[in-house]
Amino acid sequence: MVMSQELPPELQHKIMQLQESQERLRALILRRQQYEVELREVQRALEELEKLSPETPIYKSVGTLLFLADRDKTIAELQDKKETLELHIKTLERQENLARKQVEELRQKITQSLSSTGAGGA
Repeated sequence: MVMSQELPPELQHKIMQLQESQERLRALILRRQQYEVELREVQRALEELEKLSPETPIYKSVGTLLFLADRDKTIAELQDKKETLELHIKTLERQENLARKQVEELRQKITQSLSSTGAGGA
């Protein structure tokens, strides 16, 4: 950025903070989306298991192998996993909201600094 040589160090620092905050926000969004995909998979598995009779044999994938699994135990494990994922998603949503506010506050400060230094028109 050629203009960075003309900007005051404090403003350059704010711009760096903004870029770091935006990266942090992107990472939070990505992680939340990954958890949401995993949650949908768990919910689909639970729905399918609920349709089966208790006597129907089910298999669980462990690495490249399939093992006979207990239906009720598998349902309990998936429900635990679902609750954990939902908790992670809620936590990440709160962190995202805080990060969004931080990004917006930094943007406003940078905009104010640019307009007060006269660099905004460049």
